[in-house]
Amino acid sequence: MEFSDRDILTDLLIGTKMLSTGYHTAVLEAANDRVRNTLIQINNEELNTQKQIFDLMHARGWYPLDPVYTGTPMGAEATGIRPEAAAMGRTAPPPPGAMGPGPAPGRPGF
Repeated sequence: MEFSDRDILTDLLIGTKMLSTGYHTAVLEAANDRVRNTLIQINNEELNTQKQIFDLMHARGWYPLDPVYTGTPMGAEATGIRPEAAAMGRTAPPPPGAMGPGPAPGRPGF
């Protein structure tokens, strides 16, 4: 079986993501500042490698993005959010199951 360039890059991308996850966990658990800083440096290098692989795959159309992740402005037709519903200080009651404004006067809060 012969692997395509896309297969190889996909494998590399998955591998760099897994390595970065491991380095991140190690950074969080490192008690020694010197070791921690070294792990942060290595993780940053891994993240840069991951970005290069991603950019290459995306440029070739092998890693298409959903517009929500690109920073492309989207209107109500794409998001399903009506402008009046997204406004701060709305007067409509919260949807069922949403947390309310807080405990009623005279009742203890958490």
